[in-house]
Amino acid sequence: MYIDKDWYNLTEIKEFVDNFSEELLSEAASVKTRIKLARSAKRTARKRAFIRKLREKKRKRTPDLKKRAYSEVRSAFRRKLFKGSWKKLPYSARQRIDAAIQRRKPIISKMIDRIMPSVTRGESKRLQKLAQKKKR
Repeated sequence: MYIDKDWYNLTEIKEFVDNFSEELLSEAASVKTRIKLARSAKRTARKRAFIRKLREKKRKRTPDLKKRAYSEVRSAFRRKLFKGSWKKLPYSARQRIDAAIQRRKPIISKMIDRIMPSVTRGESKRLQKLAQKKKR
C-alpha cells in the first residue's frame, strides 16, 4: 500500500515521529511535556487516524506485541498499586507510581515473557475477526 504523495508532507511526519519518541511514550513525562504532546497530537490527529486504519489491517510484529504486553503488565501493576480512577490522579502521583513500576523492571520482563503467548494468540484472533468482517 502506498500513500499518495500529495496527501502528506515528509517533514511533518518526521516531526511527528520525533515528538513521539519511544522514551516519552513509555516513561513518565513532565507536565510541560504532556501539554506539548497533547498539542501535537491534536494537530496531527487526522494523519494518525489514517495511518492507524492502514496499520490495523496488518499483523503486528514481535516488538509491537512486546510493547502491548508491556503496557498490559504496567497497567496490571498500576491497578495493584492504585485502586481508583487513574485519570483523576494528579500527574505527580502518576509519576511516583510509574517510578515504582520502573524499579521492578526484572519482574516486569519476566511477566512479559509469561504473557507473550496469550498476546500472540490475541493478535491471531484479532486478524481472524478482521478477515471474517471483510468477507461480509
